[in-house]
Order: sequence, then C-alpha cells, then structure tokens
Amino acid sequence: MTRDQFELLAPGGDLDSIKAAIAAGADAIYCGLDRFNARNRATNLTLDNLNGVLELAHQHNCKIFLTLNVLILESEIPAIVRLLSQLNHTMVDGVIIQDLGLGYILKHHFPMLDVHASTQLNTHNEGQILFLNQIGVSRVNLSRELNIHEIKHLAQFGRQHDVLMEVFVHGSYCIGFSGLCYISSARNGASGNRGRCSQPCREQYETTSTGNQYPLNMKDNSAFNDLEALVDAGVYSLKVEGRIKKSHYVYTVIDNWRKQIDKLCSGQELSQDTKELYTVFNRDFTNGFLQGEIGKNMYIDNPRDHAVTHFSKVYQCTSVDDVTAVKKKLYDDKTAIIERVQQATESFDVTAVANGSRLKGAVDVPVMPTLTSAPVTGSKSLAVLISSIEDVTLCTDENIDLYFELPMGLDGECDALIELFISNPTLKPWFQAICIGDDYRAAEKFLTQVRPSQIVTNNFGVGYLAQSLGIDWIAGPQMNSANSYALHSLQQEYAASGAFISNELNFKQIRHLKRPEGFKTFYSIYHPNTLLTSRQCLFQQTEGCKKIKINKGCLKRCSKRTSIINLKDNPYIIQKQKGSHNSIYSEHNVLNLDILKQLPELLTDVLVDLRDIKTETRQSVTKKELVALFLSALNQTDNERDAALDLITQVVTPTANKQYLKGL
Repeated sequence: MTRDQFELLAPGGDLDSIKAAIAAGADAIYCGLDRFNARNRATNLTLDNLNGVLELAHQHNCKIFLTLNVLILESEIPAIVRLLSQLNHTMVDGVIIQDLGLGYILKHHFPMLDVHASTQLNTHNEGQILFLNQIGVSRVNLSRELNIHEIKHLAQFGRQHDVLMEVFVHGSYCIGFSGLCYISSARNGASGNRGRCSQPCREQYETTSTGNQYPLNMKDNSAFNDLEALVDAGVYSLKVEGRIKKSHYVYTVIDNWRKQIDKLCSGQELSQDTKELYTVFNRDFTNGFLQGEIGKNMYIDNPRDHAVTHFSKVYQCTSVDDVTAVKKKLYDDKTAIIERVQQATESFDVTAVANGSRLKGAVDVPVMPTLTSAPVTGSKSLAVLISSIEDVTLCTDENIDLYFELPMGLDGECDALIELFISNPTLKPWFQAICIGDDYRAAEKFLTQVRPSQIVTNNFGVGYLAQSLGIDWIAGPQMNSANSYALHSLQQEYAASGAFISNELNFKQIRHLKRPEGFKTFYSIYHPNTLLTSRQCLFQQTEGCKKIKINKGCLKRCSKRTSIINLKDNPYIIQKQKGSHNSIYSEHNVLNLDILKQLPELLTDVLVDLRDIKTETRQSVTKKELVALFLSALNQTDNERDAALDLITQVVTPTANKQYLKGL
C-alpha cells in the first residue's frame, strides 16, 4: 500500500492554518475565499493571496481545493462567473460545490476546473453519485451518517463510474443531515446553506426530562482507530473538519493522521495513542455513525472543550488543585504545539510569491446564454401533500394533484405501498430526502412496478431513477433550487419537468428567477416547517428511551412527539413518524400567501402540506374544507381571491413566514 492510493485532506480557514496543514503533511487542503463558501465565520483567503498559497502548497506536493459550497442567488451569477474565470487562470486543483446551477455553469463553461460535491449535497446512494457525475463531478463527500458497510458499497460503486469517495474522519458532527438543516435559517435568516449557521444545536435548552441541557449536542467524530477499515472500504480522501479551528488544532490533527497513515503504508503497528487529539479542542470523541452504533453514547451535555474533563479522568484528579494542575499542563502543551507550528512554518512566505493582483485584471469572462422566463398564464394548479392513508380520499377534485409522502424506510413497507398506488392510480408519490441502501433499491422497485404519472422527490438519486425510467419528476423543496441555472440544469441535464423554489428565498431573491419553457415552478405556501432531519434518536436526550442505541425496529415502528425549548427563542417540535428518521419542526406552520399576490407570473403550481405533523398551528376547518379554500383562492378574480386568502388566515392560526421575509 502506498500514500498515493488515498489522500489526507485538511481544513484551511486562514493562512496560518493552511501553513500548519502543509507543515503537518497534508496531501490536500480545502479552503474558501472571502465569498461563496460554507464557512462564513472563517477568515478565508482573498484573490490577493490565492496564487501565493497555491505556489507554496504545490512546492510541498499539496493540492488546494476551493470551497464554493453554498447556494448561489440569482443576483450573484455574474460575480460567480467572473470568479470562475479568474480561477481558470490559476493552478487551483479543484472546486467544491453545493449548488446544481453552479454545477451546470462549471460543466458548460469551465470544463477545465475539477469539481467536487460538498457534504451539503448529502450524498448517500448510488443514484446521487450517477446524478452528480452527469454534470462532471469527479469526487463526492459522503453523508457523515453512513456506516462503514454503506461507505464501502458506495466507494466501490463510485470507482466503477470514475467517481472518488471522500469521508469525514475527524472533527465536529452535525446532529442533522447536511444541506437539509434549516433551523438557523428559520430562526434568524443565518442559513447553513450560505455558510452562516449560528449552531443552535450547540446551545442550551430548558432542562429535559432526562436532565440534559444540550439535547442536540453531539460528541466529535474520530475515526483514528478505523483507518484500516476505511482503506479496505476503498475511500480515497480522508477529510478533517475544522475551518474555524486554530492553526495548532489543524497541525495536531493532521500530524497525528499523517503518522498513522505512514505507519499503515510501511506495515507498522498502528497507534492507539489519542493523547494529542484530546489535547486540542474536542467534545470527546465517537465513531458511532461509522460503526453503526447510533445512540446515547454519541451525545455529550457540554458543547465546550472537553480536554480538561478528559485528562482529569486520565490522571484521576480528586481535588481542585489536581484539576488546576491539569489545566496548567494543557496550557503548557498547547503552547508547545503553537511554538512547534511557528517553527515548522516560519520559512513559509506566502506574500513573497503572491501574484494575486494578476487575477484582478482583465480576464476572459464567457458570455453566458441569455435565460428567458416563460410567463405563467391562466390559473395555478394546487398540489396537496398527505401522509395518512385515511386522507387518500380527501381530494376528488380533478384540479388537484394529490401527493402521498413515502417513508424514508421505504424497504419495510414497499409492497404495501405499491398496492396502495396501483389501487389509486391518480395518487402521486412524494419521496423524502433520505434514501439509504435498501431503501434506495426499494425506490427503484416501487417506480418500476407502479410507474406513476409524476413524482416529487427531495432526493436527487431518486430523480436520477425517474429520469432513467422516463417518469416525469419534480425536484422537491429540499433540493434547494435557488437560481435560474439550477432550474435549467434540472430540465436540460436531468429531464425534470419541474422544481420547487427554495423556501429559504425572499421575494427579492425569487422575483428575477427565469422559468424555462415547459417547466413547472412549484412553491409550498402552507407547511409544517422541517428544520432538520437526523439519523440519530432525538428522544434519548429529551423524553428518554429504554434503548441504549438505535436498532432496525426503531426506524420502522417508533412514533413519538415531544418539544424542546431553546433558552434564546421559541420551542421546537421533535416528531418521529413510523418508517422515517427523527425530524425537528418549527413551533408554527409556515403560511405564505403574499407570494400569490407578489409573483403570480412565476408560479405554475402551489403546494398545501396537510401531513399529520403535530405543531402548535391549529385548523378550525376540516382538511377538505381547507383545500377548498385554497382552491378557491387560486381561481378567482383579485377581490374574490383576497377575500378567500383573508379567510384562510382566520381558520389557520398561528402561523409564521419569517424565512420569506428575511431570505438568504
């Protein structure tokens, strides 16, 4: 085994951290510019020092990948195109993206730039890998929630299709699936999909029934003792999280992983010593997701540095003086690391080789095709989403498209659901965002046997299946379509017949979107607001659960509801539906009637979400009566429409609409 069979990928949040990663032996570094990257709080690079960083890194056989891993707004398209034109004149080794519209631009106008898929795309099945490869992605960062067996299957599948797999091996864990967390966005407009997450999962909550004050706070990820399993699985890139960590942290973690990898390559016994990893910032460590041991042991009721607590146990401290001595030793050890980093990097002079001014001059910016918008004429169609079999007969009106939400654990209920849809041919399936392993194969079985007239999917791997089978498909709201190029990409690259416009956008960010000819544009005007979805059990730290860890029966059978109260704002609803993973919802449903008045020429279809999610919003009329009100509002003159909309606000209360007002 040789070092070139895989890569140690380090975080670089600032120049000092980049230098530290190079000195510690990183094979590659991912870092952001001062725009368009998912670590807004990091110092990041500028165009002035990019070329200097590239030259320094390449002198040490280290690659540089730039993170452009955020949703791109319509108004930012000219700026991102100019930036890509400037990057085309550098020796940058790759760009990391989340936005499908940006992927489309890269494929058609900047094919020389190597493209990697961010963890924000939440990739966890074969179809997603093929979907991304179709727009030229050469590498995929897999969902952090996958276990080693799932990783191995996808890594081998990826190699068969010339797509390499990247896995996070050290650093912070998120409680929710990446790219699908809107809790910070809904709270204050600080979207994780724009690199501005305010980390409400790390904050204090009212003490729960189990005595926890930080019920969403996970330990840090460390696969330090799983290196052989990762290599056996065929993982190419071992990625360390931490672009807002200090340089001494980056140096320590990369140095330890570099030595571990070198020992493996030279046939030496691997180290079990994690002392240095515990010396720098950590929230204690777990490899629960990787080992498939998801449960209580992955949580810690303290979001701050765990180092003192860890070493106090190691040295069996029994007094305040003992703990003080531990703190002093940690301070001295960290100081020694900082001095070691300074010595190792003192000859790294980025400014001496910087040539960033050249990037600010004249560059050849490609002429982007003019996208035109096809105006919507006539009345809008109403889509209704349900999750209960009892509601299948709810809507018999021919003007209504009725969608039924399929469970995330589709494999366990596939046969019964096939029978349901065959018996109700006008019913349309709604696929959720998570579709892992056997559930993805069940989705293929379902589509092959049912062959519905149309589907909505929040998982682009299922969209790839639909495209392959010639089934009309709509990109759901959790596919985060935020600009016209994303819409055109879905239509031209993937034969999608429509897409939901992201509910994170405000009016100003939506109004200039260009709807492709023959393409449906959907928007959800009423829904329980899903803030995040987690593969972890959210009840173990809140209401409590007798099980120490999740097993196969949990996904299929468990159905629970509770709430948690953040000390900074309102309660959040935690609900687990049978057959699906845990989700957190806003206290109140979203109701956005303003968009019907403000953007009538853009939307072809609107959605009313009547799933059985128990928030604090109450409906004083039946579901059937509520659907009739929405339908009436869509097909009336302005005065009659406004009267119907006013009535809806009276029968559905309380509601919220903060995201539409704040936007991204």
